[in-house]
Amino acid sequence: MSNVTNNDDIYVILEDYLQQTGFIIAVIGLFFNFCSYHTAGYLKQKNSSITFIKCLAVWDTISVFQDGIMSLGGSYIKLNFFNMNRFTCKTLYWHSWASTRAAIYHMNALVIDRLLAIGAPIWFKQYSSPTLAVKFSMYITIIMYTFSIGLIYAYDIENGTCKLTVQSNLMQWYLGFMLIVITSFIPFTITCFTNIFFIYKLRSKKNKNNVERRLTVMLVTSSFAFMISIGTGIVCQLIISNVIPLNIKREIIKSFITTLADFCGIINSSLNFVFYFVSGPMFRSAFIHLLKDFAITCRKQF
Repeated sequence: MSNVTNNDDIYVILEDYLQQTGFIIAVIGLFFNFCSYHTAGYLKQKNSSITFIKCLAVWDTISVFQDGIMSLGGSYIKLNFFNMNRFTCKTLYWHSWASTRAAIYHMNALVIDRLLAIGAPIWFKQYSSPTLAVKFSMYITIIMYTFSIGLIYAYDIENGTCKLTVQSNLMQWYLGFMLIVITSFIPFTITCFTNIFFIYKLRSKKNKNNVERRLTVMLVTSSFAFMISIGTGIVCQLIISNVIPLNIKREIIKSFITTLADFCGIINSSLNFVFYFVSGPMFRSAFIHLLKDFAITCRKQF
């Protein structure tokens, strides 16, 4: 019995650490996503890739605020917004899943956009446009929110805690296959194979020192981090939804795994700016230009 208690203490400590760290990273992530959005506007290239970077920054901001600040931060300070009442429980879980999946598929859209730019440059120049990217962003958003609407039925307040209350086989299939496989595993697989293609093309002597190459290098760096975080999140989600039959019955372990999955999502949604800045010389130049304009505006105001 003492061993169980000691193990529980370890899970509680680790969960508190993840909640605190996730909250801090989320606050930083809000600033980073703000910088990503406005820096993308300063890039000289005005194509669909830049539009997708801006759209991704918007959805990452929404995901970071809800999952990082409201969920992890709220749990850390013992003010869990999801547990307030049935309406917040159902609505916030639905919005959380949908916005996170929208961010994931915006990353996929950016990956596929780069794939076309490298693999079919003539077609890309002729048909790709920022307007088309905005339309695709709208379609992604509508599909993800519609796709996740079953969560309104699945989650409810039980013993003062918002959690999955419907345990039917149909709902387990919905969560395990539809929401995890289609909205997590498939984007992971697409990103994995496109990155292999990118690496092959970037090593080619025919594709050196051009704008498309630099944009692609910047994306590949970010998408590798995306693969690591979403891969960890997929495993956590499969365990929570009992698709991986580990028969975890203790709520404290389930709570820790849920927090770990949220933490991985926060990492994925908060640090794209860092990867863009480190790997993209054009992005660094645009960000410096943004800072200079901001400094000039401040001097004029004061």
